Amino acid sequence: MKNLLLLFSICLLMFSCNSKSEDKKEGSATDDLAAVNAAIDQMKNCLLEPTEQNLKELTSPNLTYGHSAGKIEDQAEFIRVLVTGENDYKAFEASEQVIKIEGNTAWVRHIMDATVGVAGEDLKPHLNVLTVWVKSDGKWKLLARQAVKV
Repeated sequence: MKNLLLLFSICLLMFSCNSKSEDKKEGSATDDLAAVNAAIDQMKNCLLEPTEQNLKELTSPNLTYGHSAGKIEDQAEFIRVLVTGENDYKAFEASEQVIKIEGNTAWVRHIMDATVGVAGEDLKPHLNVLTVWVKSDGKWKLLARQAVKV
């Protein structure tokens, strides 16, 4: 009887510890989802009001940024184009957003509608966008972006 009671107590303790571990994992996933959402909002703000500092903080040094017309930029070029106003985002809306997180990597898909000043003309791109974010030093950073015309 004592052995059965001891075995039951051990099983109960193991179940209790495992449940707490699973709760922490779920909390982490929820925290990561909120943090990715916050990074996406920060990126929207950075596109509308770009500075070298805020863009560097939010992007990976290994950034590859693909435009729907085929142009691909690295981090330095991406920052230069925005800070100089070569691409001047005046409005930015994202819809139909989906976020999936796998470990320290997240991918995000959305439809982008924007107004962007380019060469004195306001363009209104309507694009499917895929971004890839990586968690580095506890912060989510944009690693890759590719857009295609809808």
